[in-house]
Amino acid sequence: MAIKRPPVALGPGTLTFGTVSVDMLDISCQVTAAKVTFDSDKEDDLPTLCGGVLAGEKNYTAKLEASAAQDIEKDGLIDWTWKHKGQEMPVVFVPKNGEAAAINGIVVIDPVEFGGEVKKRNISEFEFDFVGMPVFTPDATADSTEYPPLPEP
Repeated sequence: MAIKRPPVALGPGTLTFGTVSVDMLDISCQVTAAKVTFDSDKEDDLPTLCGGVLAGEKNYTAKLEASAAQDIEKDGLIDWTWKHKGQEMPVVFVPKNGEAAAINGIVVIDPVEFGGEVKKRNISEFEFDFVGMPVFTPDATADSTEYPPLPEP
């Protein structure tokens, strides 16, 4: 029997940068969207004399893309990213609290934009490049891999 996997709804979860001992920033309650994306760069294939082909190497890069409500607090999103621009910081992205799934890695902090429309809640969209590859820890609990049984008619 095939394993049935329920679709995932994002949240409530967490998105934190740094560590408790090194300038931690928790923007979980400001985040309106978050995802990890990948880009790839493939070298050209090389034809060989015998008629074969040596496949070009493929390299991957990853980034954290997010949208978050701006704040003007000391050590808040804007202040923290501006102070730590260019620094490598640990990141932990937990898409759903209570589940084991998480993404851990190191990102390079870029300053987040500030400002927007008058009399509107301003949202900053930003991307932070991962240093190397992030690590995905899947949720292997029974409730994450099967739908609950349907009620009998």
